[in-house]
Amino acid sequence: MPVTRSEALFLCGGAVAGALAAKHFDKIKDKLSPLFAAAGGAVGDAYSAAARTVGERFESIQDAMAEAHHHARTNGTASSTH
Repeated sequence: MPVTRSEALFLCGGAVAGALAAKHFDKIKDKLSPLFAAAGGAVGDAYSAAARTVGERFESIQDAMAEAHHHARTNGTASSTH
């Protein structure tokens, strides 16, 4: 099933937001730690796991896209999705 441009923009936006959250996880955790302490350690652990998972998935998507782009260029079929 093809992905529409709107869906692709939301996917990319979510991936970027997740990557930024993962990149700045320590700063975010320090700022939100009082809230996490009040809600319990489980919330902090869940947020930590979610941020890391999103970051890892974003990196794997980037790797797959770079690999596909590389293969397209080496095979002489340049991508038209710039």
